[in-house]
Amino acid sequence: MMKIGVPKDQLMPQGCLQWDQGPIRDFVHGFFSETPKLTFERIRLPKTFDAWSISKIAGIHISFTDNLADHLLLTNDDSTLLIFHHASFLECHLRPSASTMPVYPTGLVRETLMTLALLFPQSEFASITGRCKARHKTAWLRKIRLGYEDSGQHPTSLDPRLTLCGTLQAQDRQIERFHFWRDRLVILKQTYDDATPGSLQQWWHDRRNGVQWYTFWVAVLVLLVTTSLSLLQTVAAVLQAYKAYIPSVEH
Repeated sequence: MMKIGVPKDQLMPQGCLQWDQGPIRDFVHGFFSETPKLTFERIRLPKTFDAWSISKIAGIHISFTDNLADHLLLTNDDSTLLIFHHASFLECHLRPSASTMPVYPTGLVRETLMTLALLFPQSEFASITGRCKARHKTAWLRKIRLGYEDSGQHPTSLDPRLTLCGTLQAQDRQIERFHFWRDRLVILKQTYDDATPGSLQQWWHDRRNGVQWYTFWVAVLVLLVTTSLSLLQTVAAVLQAYKAYIPSVEH
């Protein structure tokens, strides 16, 4: 589940890691054991921060990857978010029967599952019935799943366990609870906060600032009402002129 080395004739070697010496376990541990460097004091991960909001509000395209090293990586000039979707694979590493000498550092697998629960909370994405927004999120993910499977770019479909990783409580959504993926979450959240809606659909879904949202749509409503009244007044004036002109012609 990690790209090691660059395959021959590969067009896009991005994300491939170079393993030159030593045991593979030491190499993987070294890659994931870097200390987080970015400041995170002002970073908050609210309940509304999930994959659907990242796509619908920030306009960031969600793409799934089979390479764990690319998890939560922003690419294409910060317009695409890569998400490692193999939840079943991760859950296998948490079973008691797993190897006593794991390839991954202690805590990485569990934290990766936490990020999946953050982006695809089970209460929002795994329920067929429920709140209107939950149904929209389920339909949205189903559409992505169908497009992913029809693209033919990957030999496997999305892991059905992706939306069954649980739902994080408030204390679990604190950025301090993340270590391995903290820097990428910080970058993702900053990109999300800095994004401005570029369409009416994005403005409708963007509830990050409630006052700004209400102000914008009140202004839109006032504009529509004003335009409609002006149009009606214009039509009425035209009809009055027409009625006034027609009788004089006939006479």
